[in-house]
Amino acid sequence: MSDLSSTSGHAPQKTLRGAYPIIVISLLFVAATVRLALPALHDGVFDALSTDDAMRLVEVRDLIDGQGWFDLFQYRLDPPGMLMHWSRVIDAPLAGLILLLKPLLGMHGAEAVTLYFWPALLFAIALALVAAIARQLTTNVNAQIAAAVLAVLALPALVHFRAGAIDHHNAQIDLLLALVLVTAQLEQSTVKAALGGLFFSLSLAIGLEMLPALAAVGVAVFGLFVWRGAPVARQVGAFGAGLAASSLLLAPALIPWSSLGAPVCDAFGGPVLLLAVGGGMSLMLMVGIDRYCQTLLMRVVSGAALAIVLVGAFLSLYSGCIASPFAHLDPIVVQLWVNNVAEAISFGRMLQLFPENVPAYYGFPILTMVLAVMALRRSPPPDRFRWIVGIVTLAALIVVSLWQMRGAAGASMVAAPLFAAGLTMLWPRLASARNLLLLSVLASPVSLSAVGLFAKPLLDVIFRPQTIADAPSCRTLSDAASLKQLPKGRLMAPVDLGPAILAETTDDIFAAPYHRNNDGNTAFLRLMLAPLPTARQILSARRVDYVVTCAAAPDRNIIKLAPEGLEARLDHGEVPDFLERLPLDPADKIAVWRVRK
Repeated sequence: MSDLSSTSGHAPQKTLRGAYPIIVISLLFVAATVRLALPALHDGVFDALSTDDAMRLVEVRDLIDGQGWFDLFQYRLDPPGMLMHWSRVIDAPLAGLILLLKPLLGMHGAEAVTLYFWPALLFAIALALVAAIARQLTTNVNAQIAAAVLAVLALPALVHFRAGAIDHHNAQIDLLLALVLVTAQLEQSTVKAALGGLFFSLSLAIGLEMLPALAAVGVAVFGLFVWRGAPVARQVGAFGAGLAASSLLLAPALIPWSSLGAPVCDAFGGPVLLLAVGGGMSLMLMVGIDRYCQTLLMRVVSGAALAIVLVGAFLSLYSGCIASPFAHLDPIVVQLWVNNVAEAISFGRMLQLFPENVPAYYGFPILTMVLAVMALRRSPPPDRFRWIVGIVTLAALIVVSLWQMRGAAGASMVAAPLFAAGLTMLWPRLASARNLLLLSVLASPVSLSAVGLFAKPLLDVIFRPQTIADAPSCRTLSDAASLKQLPKGRLMAPVDLGPAILAETTDDIFAAPYHRNNDGNTAFLRLMLAPLPTARQILSARRVDYVVTCAAAPDRNIIKLAPEGLEARLDHGEVPDFLERLPLDPADKIAVWRVRK
């Protein structure tokens, strides 16, 4: 009787203890998701779309309407069209959700629900992965909760999980977290090692933004095999096989056979396939060679030789891919668009423009890197590879964020479990729920953002930040809605308004915020910079029907550069004889002119 009563008394407590982090993280998810959805609930989820979200919606609609799976042309952008560098990996589940909900909610309702559900789903996955990584590094339940709290407060990443975020960045963050999780367990599981290879190639198939972090994980696996050899040979071979096989399977599923070897440097194509398949097969070859000569020297020699062959093949076949991704752009496009793209701002540029944002974007990842390295040094040898995987991934993302701040989003999410686990390992006395939660909140990007804002007067004195023109405010779907009143035509409109026009109308446009659209963006910018006789010639040569400007926020950079150009003239109320103002709606933020033929 006593045994039975004892068992029945402790079992519920044990179950409750195991469910505790799940309950807390679920509540965190609900609270954070509601907060991230509030702007969309207030203004409408379609107006919550960024330019890339709007373009993704256009692609999904085109796919649903019958555009070919392999046909990634955007025919209404820079007519007769431009080939996008995105893949169908994200289009497919979005289109599936919309088609599933359409019979119940109609097309508009199905799209709206999908815009809420998709980022919420990916955010839930991200929180679960962050907690799981923390659990791999420490058994302390409080660390899992603290890691989830840090993820919820990871300010640079949250923009990718807000309602309406259907672009690919959130999916790539999830895949990177999944890769870190399974690769950290590589020594214990061949299956998880193979899954690591799959997550690696799937992220590349979506886009190349995470390539440096993925490469860092690959280097960590390579280094593990060189150092340990036979004890991890089977798992490393499985990782390489998973990477090579999944890349070979994804390629024909996403790329036409005729384009598999094309020198596409900004998307999943020949160069990426060579590196992914070649890298996976190189790991497999190293494992095979090691069976016959199990020495550290042979592993170093074979690895170096295979790396030289792979890099040599890449340089001989695709040497153009080592150039800057913006090398082909017209200088005026770089000056007036690329240099003003928020997510492409470098660390140095941020210090010049927004020094108060530096603590939120860089403070937490760098602090976590210091903690993680200290934890690595104290960890027992069997646990060190787990820390190494997280550290090299975080280091790669920090380096990327110094070049372009978009790397800070992934860095803040990867740092969350490393910080929480590092604290519990280095200072066990601080591992209580209250202490760990308090320290996590204080070190979080949200708190560091508050510190930066508080210190802004002092930072302004130290760095003397430059004054820049206000960011364009015309970019939402509602801004472009009035254009539906017009007969279909060809529009010259601001770069950031392009995707909204594609989503709201059937018009053709020239400018949109994509580096492949050099011709269309150059045409628009040169039009707005041009004196009136030249502007007339550009409009005639491009057979433009309408010119659109952002009346609420004219482009001051263009006006400053060309005070006698078309943008400046229109801003001053000087309407040339070849344009006719169309009074669509006095309350509109945009101004529309018909081109007189």
